Amino acid sequence: MHHKAFHKVYSLKLKFALVFFALHFSTFCLAQLPSFDLTVIVVDETCSGNGALQMSVSNTTSGSEIVYTLYAFPDINTPIAQTSDNIFNNLNAGEYRVIATQTLNDNENTAQQDVSISDLTTELDFEITQSTVNNCDTIGSLIVNVTSGSAISFEIISGPVTTNIQTSNEFHNLPEGTYVIRVFDDCNNALTKTYTLILNTNNIEISDGVIPSIHNSCTDIELSNSISSPPENPIIYPLDITYTIFPPDGSPTFTITQTITSGAEHYMDILQTIPLYGDQVFNVDILITDSCGDEFSNSNEINPNPTVELLPYDAFCGYHLNLMIDNFMPPYTVDFVEAPPEFTPNEYNNTYPGPFSEPSIFFQTTNASIPFGYYSVLVTDACGNTAEYAIVLEEELPEPDVDAANSGCSVNGSINISIPDRDIVSVIFTAAPNTYSNTLPDDVSSFIENGVFSMDNLPSGNYSLTLIDECDGEHIIDTTVPEFSFRELSIINRADCSTDTGSIRIASGHGNITSITITAAPNNYNENIPHDISHLINGQGAIVLNNLPSGDYTFEIIDECGFEYFPNIYINSYISTPNAYTLNRNCGSFDVGVLDADDSVTNKSYWFQKFFPETGSWGHPYTEELYTEGDIPNPDTAIEIENEETLYNIFLTGTFRLIKVFQSYNDINSDNFCLDIFNEFEVSSDLILSGIYNLGCEGGTGPSDVLVDVAGVEPYNFSIISPYSFDNGENNIFSNLAPGIYEIEVEDACGNIENAVINIEDLLPVVNINTPDNMFTCSNESASSTFDLTNQNSQILGNQNPDNFTITYHLSQIDANSGDNPLPNNYVNTSNPQIIYVRVIHNTLNVCYATTSFQLNIGTIPNFNADENITICNGSLVSLNAISGYDAYEWSTGETTQNITVSESGTYTVSVKNLYGDNFCESTQTFTVTSSSIATIENIDISDWTSNNNTFTITVSGSGDYAYSIDGITYQEENVFVGLEPGAYTVFVKDLNNCGIISEDISLLNNPQFFTPNNDGYNDYWQINESQAEPNIEVVVFDRYGKILSSFNGNSIGWDGTYNGNNMPTNDYWFLVKREDGTTHKGHFTLKR
Repeated sequence: MHHKAFHKVYSLKLKFALVFFALHFSTFCLAQLPSFDLTVIVVDETCSGNGALQMSVSNTTSGSEIVYTLYAFPDINTPIAQTSDNIFNNLNAGEYRVIATQTLNDNENTAQQDVSISDLTTELDFEITQSTVNNCDTIGSLIVNVTSGSAISFEIISGPVTTNIQTSNEFHNLPEGTYVIRVFDDCNNALTKTYTLILNTNNIEISDGVIPSIHNSCTDIELSNSISSPPENPIIYPLDITYTIFPPDGSPTFTITQTITSGAEHYMDILQTIPLYGDQVFNVDILITDSCGDEFSNSNEINPNPTVELLPYDAFCGYHLNLMIDNFMPPYTVDFVEAPPEFTPNEYNNTYPGPFSEPSIFFQTTNASIPFGYYSVLVTDACGNTAEYAIVLEEELPEPDVDAANSGCSVNGSINISIPDRDIVSVIFTAAPNTYSNTLPDDVSSFIENGVFSMDNLPSGNYSLTLIDECDGEHIIDTTVPEFSFRELSIINRADCSTDTGSIRIASGHGNITSITITAAPNNYNENIPHDISHLINGQGAIVLNNLPSGDYTFEIIDECGFEYFPNIYINSYISTPNAYTLNRNCGSFDVGVLDADDSVTNKSYWFQKFFPETGSWGHPYTEELYTEGDIPNPDTAIEIENEETLYNIFLTGTFRLIKVFQSYNDINSDNFCLDIFNEFEVSSDLILSGIYNLGCEGGTGPSDVLVDVAGVEPYNFSIISPYSFDNGENNIFSNLAPGIYEIEVEDACGNIENAVINIEDLLPVVNINTPDNMFTCSNESASSTFDLTNQNSQILGNQNPDNFTITYHLSQIDANSGDNPLPNNYVNTSNPQIIYVRVIHNTLNVCYATTSFQLNIGTIPNFNADENITICNGSLVSLNAISGYDAYEWSTGETTQNITVSESGTYTVSVKNLYGDNFCESTQTFTVTSSSIATIENIDISDWTSNNNTFTITVSGSGDYAYSIDGITYQEENVFVGLEPGAYTVFVKDLNNCGIISEDISLLNNPQFFTPNNDGYNDYWQINESQAEPNIEVVVFDRYGKILSSFNGNSIGWDGTYNGNNMPTNDYWFLVKREDGTTHKGHFTLKR
């Protein structure tokens, strides 16, 4: 078969030089040979694997040999082919590098060319239409319209007739039926489709006739029939309709005709008025004849008489009656021909006996029910037509609900009785065990509350009771209060939505749980053990826990009876079953079913959806209403399917999936449901070659065996058609193939054919596994941690589709080989380091597996002191010291030593690391360096001239934190001193950061309030107290008229009370003091004699 070739020419002129060119090519000369030209012609891929590269060289050295080596990007270090011919065949689309090596004796040089083979393959697809000449034709034609690809031949391989291969796309003179058409393209691939040829003839169904429920005439009536046709057979008009009436009186039959020239395609009602014959029943036949002469018929019985029914419905202590009439001419009358004597009809319907026009009337009252007994009713309509009906109303006592139990806290039990829809009004014990203390019969009606009997503290044994209900119904009950027996806890364990957690409900059979404590739990339980969870007990006295890490737990439980329980419980986690469905592909349709054996969860439902690429969303396969991810599917957005049920004959193509919805225990949100999305699958009208692999994986038979993975309609036929012919039948594994290039052909049951060209040496195994990096985490002290093993999945699979593989993790190579004892995804290591073994299998090609391993490592986080605050005095240095004993230090200054010296304030950080190869654990410590200095006293504000309440305030400047003292020993944070006596003081200001102390002397002055200059040696002079502290003060004494009497300084003995040698009299005198700092103070005192 001829294939079109698409050529691209790449040409390169190489000159001798030790120069490297890096455009689309390069030249490298190994020895002294002249340069040569290399030209590569590309033959693009138009069929699977038919790409080629044609090489030619020119200007070569006479006598030299040329060898071509081929590389495929991105791996340009490993050649995929080498030849001395001028062509590389059987190539797929991609980027390639061709290197031509010219060799002569020991000299050689090379030329290389980077080229691209384009993918010009097109997928074959077509549509089928039909045509006929006339509506009533018995044969038709099928036309194949190719929508993509290059079709070259056509054939019918199945149907009422078949044909040989032909080049025409039309098939003529075909009878009605289902055909399978196969089309071949120029790559010898074939696609089949099924088409049902339905000729344009009527396929009409006539429904049974219907007459109106309420008549409007006693002489004629309108007969209604519907005609319908299937979707593939639109109704062809005109239609001639003939009604044949058979009079019941024996008179000749007659006909009524009508013609319908147009109408709906698939459904319409036809109406015809026909005569009536009183109350007599008769027949009407319908015959429909279409334009093709085809006939369709139906026969109808016409009964003009009414139908009547008496229907009882519940009332208090009995029933009411509903009379329903149909097929009548209003008005009508009602006559109870027979009824119980106590039944008076107009007491239950004051319109009785009529006339009535409604199709439904009631006999009822608010105070009582209809008497029990036999009722017969006669109804007569306006045409005189009648109908009868009879019914028997019998009293049926409702069955009491009896619960005799003994599961409380004591050895005695209880009896609880209720009657549906009735209240109990009386209860009498007529028999009881010997241990019952009351005399029999015993009226225990006092234990009735709200119509329900409930009595506790009853000895075990047999009881007989007589109950009377509110309708005077008597009920005789025999029941047994069982012996007391201890009941174990009710423990129900369910999986959670997560694959690593579970949920549990625990309840006591004797009463409410009052206390519950977890005393043992898995390592990854995130609370301290023991953990009191009594606050989680719900309103029903039970406890519901969810999101518990799977593993072993021990509980300590106490219920309201004081019973203690110590259950050991293993919490299960959910195990996803992504392939728990069946898929059966048919020609043009498929069947899908659910086969889920999982019993670890409850309230399961399953939903079928289709993917819509134009919106990137999933939704209902037929209505295309879109689904919001994460929501619970519903009938609008998916098709529900039961477990172990199959949906048959789905005539759709595309990508599909199933969603499993289930529920775990959740007290907070009882409507919380979980979603498990099964693996997606694709259904195409084509045969799909999903992949071709070797079996060079563990458990496989070796790389010389080749497996072909296909998706289509079974059974398949697998063949090698090049370089030799070999029919492998339905076996998709070709064994013991020698290295080389093969063309493989697959045909499915529908006649679709696909071909593929493979190179044995290029095939990957069914399962290709990569060894991932070790997992590493840091911990403060613990040698265990929780590792999410699924974080390794992407490294393990590389560029393989994760939907096609299942990865499990194990503790030993033996388990990895067998697949036993898989670890949870969130795994807590038990040693450090610990080896984890990996197993990978293909979900649908379970012929081999692959394993690898990696380590879990936990490093130690450096543990050192908290952040530090350090002060530096202006102009000095300070050392910042990180704790010793770690592998690496990195300061924010860029230094990498354990300690650094700084001279400026600021924030300094050091990252301290423990190194573990390429990994590390680090902690960061922060040093806050604050500058400080000795204080400068700017001012001391003094307030004195009192005997014992003098004060002063110190104002300082500087960058430090300061404390103040007047004795150099005791310091205070406040800069104010109060309550001081007059005198000389030294003020000390200390930097709290030890940058120094500064001091200053001050004095607090005061004046005596009087003096007695009588030469007795005591108080003979008046002077400012503590004036010696300020020897340069100036003191002036004057009388009340302002006359200066004396002046002196701080060192003077003071005023002796005289003026010009004369004693001054007893009186008040004034003084003015000017202090060394320039401030003044004025006051007065008394001279006494």
